[in-house]
Amino acid sequence: MAAVYQALHRRVSSLACRLHSTYVRKMRYLNQLKEDDSLCRQAQTSGTFYLFHNLSPFLQKVGKKYLVPQLSAAETRQILEKLQEAEQWMEKSVLIGCSDEHRPRFALDLGWDDSSSSSSPASTTLDKSVIEAELQGSFTDLRKALFVVDRKDSPLLASAQSLLRWHDSHQYCSKTGQPTEKNPAGSKRVCHASGVTYYPQVSPVVITLVSDGSRCLLARQPSFPPGMFTALSGFCDMGECF
Repeated sequence: MAAVYQALHRRVSSLACRLHSTYVRKMRYLNQLKEDDSLCRQAQTSGTFYLFHNLSPFLQKVGKKYLVPQLSAAETRQILEKLQEAEQWMEKSVLIGCSDEHRPRFALDLGWDDSSSSSSPASTTLDKSVIEAELQGSFTDLRKALFVVDRKDSPLLASAQSLLRWHDSHQYCSKTGQPTEKNPAGSKRVCHASGVTYYPQVSPVVITLVSDGSRCLLARQPSFPPGMFTALSGFCDMGECF
């Protein structure tokens, strides 16, 4: 019995070590992409892309399932070329992770109006209906999308929207009012006039579930679709206790 236990313990330990090693390698690779602009631009040519439009992710319905397509760089560029858009669209993407095989994943919002960029064309957004017809899918509100997509896609979509939203709201420096520039990975924005570097901030949030035996307390807002309820949540200010 002891021998069986020891063998099982060795297998579990070995698996844990492999998983930890894979995670560490991924984090190191992602950090390299964030710090090395040329390496990140190179990764954009071999990575996969999640498409958004005004912060709504693109979904495809196959049968009764909703899939989140991961487009290759070539497929993404082909769409932009068909729509006669500039190559600079690829530069607007943000790094949101990578696979265990170190294939980088990017998010690209085709409805983002980068008004801080002096090189942006007069019309800086793409027609949503044209993209939906081209790819045979639809851009869906994130809250609704999280109810229908596979659970492995939910964290990526949520982090992607959060990062895209931050870039959209930090196009100008709060100190000088001058435009800020995104690095290729989207991990920071720099104001060259003041030298200030901005990083995405983390907003702490508390979600509670008040229960009474087999029942729980849920709430809803008028904007929610019929039948949708949520647990209670709220933000904490700096220095504020829960």
